[in-house]
Amino acid sequence: MPENKDFSYRLEILDECLRNKYRNWSLQDLIDKVNERLQERYHTNASRRTIQADLKYLIEEKQAPIGKKKIGKATYFFYADANYSIKNLPIKDEEVEFLRDAINMLRQVNDFKILQDVEDIVNKLQNAVNTNVAGGPSIIQFEKNASTLGIDFIDDLFTAIKEKVVLRIIYQSFKNNTPEEYTFCPYLLKEYRNRWFVIGRKADATTFTILALDRIKSIKASAQEYICNDFFNPETYFNHVIGVTIPIGEVPQIIEIKVKALQAPYILTKPIHYSQEITRRYKNGDVVIRLYLINNYELRSVLLGYGEDLTVLKPASLKEKMKETFINAANNYE
Repeated sequence: MPENKDFSYRLEILDECLRNKYRNWSLQDLIDKVNERLQERYHTNASRRTIQADLKYLIEEKQAPIGKKKIGKATYFFYADANYSIKNLPIKDEEVEFLRDAINMLRQVNDFKILQDVEDIVNKLQNAVNTNVAGGPSIIQFEKNASTLGIDFIDDLFTAIKEKVVLRIIYQSFKNNTPEEYTFCPYLLKEYRNRWFVIGRKADATTFTILALDRIKSIKASAQEYICNDFFNPETYFNHVIGVTIPIGEVPQIIEIKVKALQAPYILTKPIHYSQEITRRYKNGDVVIRLYLINNYELRSVLLGYGEDLTVLKPASLKEKMKETFINAANNYE
């Protein structure tokens, strides 16, 4: 099957044309219509040979009943079965199995109730498809924390974000002895190290709030009007953040670290962040790595995890904070 990005879209256009029984479609008409639509979406064109190959694919691979008729010197294409459409084709057994595998993988990552809804859809696509192969061994396993608190709220929060529902949340932070109730507009669910957070707006707030799901006591829908997110872009806001916290006034900055040869392969094969790049290699195997990140607690925790094998070179503020942490930690063993 061709794999260029507009292949499926071309088939959709051809299908729409051939289902239109009120017009005769010559090959040139089909080419013109496809290119008109391709220009609108992708700013590209398909050649005559490409459209001919698409028609051949529909006939041979999709068993499309494409007929031809001559009117004068012109040849026109049409569906011999007026009820046919590639959108009516049943999904193949192997495609159902791909979906089943994907569901099983997702279930290992997190046991969302929404996965059951997806599985119900798959079962409608193919009857009597077993959820698991009886007696079959595990093929893939993910690290997960089965006792993670607050995970029961994920489905309600997911739905509230999707449907733009205001929530009444009873929340007890680690800092307070008594729970508090918030009117809350949820905007984004985010996971970090098997712990889930919801980012949203408290009533009348001038900035967003991050709540840990394991500190939520209850959730109820509120009749208040939902206020849409005008604080941040969920697609990009956390691009330069490890974890979820962004200290007030902090902006992304260049961070340089030196990693000893023993740990270098681990950091190089499992980068701390996608911005990671090597700026220097030493003969003894040590490397200097540059990152572009916000200096927050989660970043420092990651760096501290490498112990004596990692040294922060810059910025000076992060270097001093790391030094102070190591000194205080050493004092605990005095």
